[in-house]
Amino acid sequence: MVLESISGFYCKLIEVGTEKYTQKMEVEHIKLWNKSFLSLSLFFFAISVYDFIYISSLISYCFFLLSILFFYTIFTDLKFNALAQTFTYLLLSFIFFYISSHIGLGSGIYFYYIPLILSLPVFFKISRNKKAIVLICFFLFFMMFLDIKTNSVKHPVNDMIFFESLLGSIGLVFWLVCFIIIKQAISIKYYKKRVGIWKREAEIDIDKLKEVIDMAVQNSSHFFPKFKELYPYFCERLIEIQPNVVASEQEFCAYIKLGFTTKEIAKFTNSSIRSIEGKKYRIRRKYNISEKVDIYVWAANL
Repeated sequence: MVLESISGFYCKLIEVGTEKYTQKMEVEHIKLWNKSFLSLSLFFFAISVYDFIYISSLISYCFFLLSILFFYTIFTDLKFNALAQTFTYLLLSFIFFYISSHIGLGSGIYFYYIPLILSLPVFFKISRNKKAIVLICFFLFFMMFLDIKTNSVKHPVNDMIFFESLLGSIGLVFWLVCFIIIKQAISIKYYKKRVGIWKREAEIDIDKLKEVIDMAVQNSSHFFPKFKELYPYFCERLIEIQPNVVASEQEFCAYIKLGFTTKEIAKFTNSSIRSIEGKKYRIRRKYNISEKVDIYVWAANL
């Protein structure tokens, strides 16, 4: 019973934020981010507990706060906010510097700068944030240099803290490598699937496509069955994302997929423009399509 409750809580935790996305690859990436931040939270919590029991140093309190920070991040979109990410990097560098200044250079806290620097290209998109990455990287190297230069005063060396820092930084690098590998595997998996769909679309018989378009224009009862034969994966994805989608909504999405405008759909189906706009709005709501996203682009990429 307890294991079932824990499993249920874990599943809900991993699903946080996925309802905002319709693309399966995006959903899998959000799940991966949630799993990663949960693992980071547990990692720092384990270090803080170990440190509190066996060493009783300042590290336990700082790492406990970090575990709470990473756990809280799961429930917010801050993990994708460049400003929040920058603040987190600055905060972490100051925390490491503060701990090192109190415990001494022999604690090996400076090891934590390594995974912090290596993680920059992962958390920041290189194409959009080149300057931010360079500035933060420079700042981290400066803090590490300052740490080594100013905190080299003799402190009582504690081997347990040193090995804890060394193993902790190695663990974070290992976490980073696993994250990159899994993320790439997810992307490759869905890009392969997408390429397969593009190939099928490229192989579609032009005459059959014209026949389906003519049926749509004539509001023929054979339109949707023929469309499903031509684009079987499209309807499968509609049902996969939203199992309670009805046939009439699928048919309306078929018109969108073929690129017909609101006026054209209204004309073909003998409906008012307002009625078609209402249907578009309901499809957006049902599939959580943001107002910023073009519904025609959404249908084309489904």
